[in-house]
Amino acid sequence: MGYITEARARANRRRSLWNLLLIPCYVIPWFLLVFGSVVVLGRLSAELHGVTTIQVIPDTVGGILIALGSLFAWLGPSMIVANQLVSVVPPARRALDQEAGTVPGTGRSAANRRLLKLSCVLVPAGLLLALVGAVIPWFR
Repeated sequence: MGYITEARARANRRRSLWNLLLIPCYVIPWFLLVFGSVVVLGRLSAELHGVTTIQVIPDTVGGILIALGSLFAWLGPSMIVANQLVSVVPPARRALDQEAGTVPGTGRSAANRRLLKLSCVLVPAGLLLALVGAVIPWFR
């Protein structure tokens, strides 16, 4: 079975409106984590390179690396947080557990384990990329 066929099968299983709650529960933590790390790394870059103008992020190649690294670094952790936040709502938890119960390995704990494995790769790689963007003196 190909990826597209599997994706369609997963989409057909997820019929509950409680799935929509996952969207804000994911987007808000992801935005806050990305924004926080961009601000911290932007300030680190300004301190290291003696920039006196007020910027959130440098307007160099380093700024692009800071933004991209931060965006990718926080994908997995934000999804884990979203799963945990939605599981706090009892009707949502019951509905999502019932949907996942029909196919083994599609439950919240299995998803969080896979997301944790993904995060073990993406977080260090993304933060390293962002740190390289902050530390190396890129030219304007």
